[in-house]
Amino acid sequence: MNARNTIVLAADADLSAVLGCSSEDIESMQNDGVLEPQGQLWEIGPAQDYLRDAVWADSLWH
Repeated sequence: MNARNTIVLAADADLSAVLGCSSEDIESMQNDGVLEPQGQLWEIGPAQDYLRDAVWADSLWH
């Protein structure tokens, strides 16, 4: 499995810690379809890509 397909088992509140972003960013990514649950499993590869690109654009991350 490559980093793009990274799957974690996490409650919603734990995703902020896993991805290193705010809960508002998590909610935004869920609303945009970047981060989608599969039960309590989350495929975070696309979210990591999204956050990495946002860092490069200086718009997210805390």
